[in-house]
Amino acid sequence: MQPEGLFGDFHAFSLNLGSHPIAALSDFPDSRTFYAIQKPHLPAGIKGLMYMATCNRVELYVESAGIPAQDASAIISENSPELKIFFERNPQTFSGAQAIEHLISVASGLQSLALGETQIAGQLKRDIAFADSAGWLNGTMHSILKKAQETQKKIRNTTDISRHSYSLMSLVHATISERGLSPLDSSASGVIIIGASEMSAKVARFALRRGINNFVLVRKDLGRSMNAEMQSLIDSNPAAFMQITQEDLTKGTLSFKADALVCASSASAPFIDAATIDCLVAHGKLTERSAVIDLALPANTAVDVAEKFKTRFISLASLMKISEAARSERTQSATEAEPIIRRAVYQLWLDSLYRQNSGLVQTYLEQKTGQTENEWQRSAAEAELSERQKRIMYDFIKKEQRRSLAQHREMILDLIAGVSP
Repeated sequence: MQPEGLFGDFHAFSLNLGSHPIAALSDFPDSRTFYAIQKPHLPAGIKGLMYMATCNRVELYVESAGIPAQDASAIISENSPELKIFFERNPQTFSGAQAIEHLISVASGLQSLALGETQIAGQLKRDIAFADSAGWLNGTMHSILKKAQETQKKIRNTTDISRHSYSLMSLVHATISERGLSPLDSSASGVIIIGASEMSAKVARFALRRGINNFVLVRKDLGRSMNAEMQSLIDSNPAAFMQITQEDLTKGTLSFKADALVCASSASAPFIDAATIDCLVAHGKLTERSAVIDLALPANTAVDVAEKFKTRFISLASLMKISEAARSERTQSATEAEPIIRRAVYQLWLDSLYRQNSGLVQTYLEQKTGQTENEWQRSAAEAELSERQKRIMYDFIKKEQRRSLAQHREMILDLIAGVSP
């Protein structure tokens, strides 16, 4: 049972594919863009804030100045047009210990579309860096986020949650194989990627790791800047990428045959329909076994694409169904992670209590070692110890104190978290 009011000023707000329709996650900027367009200072009443945007969730982590989540959301909405839209879509809300548990669960891949996927840890690290650069993280937020990072590593190292790690793109790869479509696993393969978004970068990175080095990147405007991760991949592999416009794609003059068309742009409405796919097949850009994949939010493909191409068409919705079926394989690992998460929350709580009651902690430590600060100083003086000898004695006593404190804390954490002795 969690102490009442534990971290009551810490709140988490979440729009994700597990709780909201795909359309609810659209219209939000990526993390880099978000921090670039926000006001430089947090509004009064908000002590810390971190925005997190991934392919299947948009979340806010907030520390308020003694106000409840509803009031915090109202203050934030007044300060940011983007976040006003976010709160209008009724995100899931967590406060206190539940918010910390949710954060750790997200960081560990327990809330991901592909249960246990590892990319989310890197995305969290990225967004912590953005929030920190903006000056939006105070001491408490830093401690909570650091604990989330440490705990997700512990979960991965002590459970099987990531033993057979898979991601959104590995689900795509498995689906292509199961449906007998053209495989994406050799240098002979080619991929058309529509859009230069963060998801586009994930697709390209996944394909590059499998030896694919033939990409056509389709963009609406070649003069506009693109996602930083996508640009980095192109800079590192310039010979692998050709960039063209959407108009160029349908002209039929491009000498390129692709084993897959992947839609991952940030367009606000569908612009690829069945006629477009037929045109690409007729011009030899796609084959009858080329997969048509839509990973965009909102979708880039019209309804008639799914109706006409059926097994060749792979969407986020179809991947969600596959993911849910596969989650049972990792249910035990997710269960094993629960006491680890509870333990982390209570460790944060105990550490906070120790910081707030340093005198009480020092008294406890002195009792455990049997020697107070004044007593050891007097003993050192009576023994006429040199400064170096005093330092050695002092370090020894502090080491004994730390060991006593660690033993005390570990016992309490084990009992509270429900870990069997």
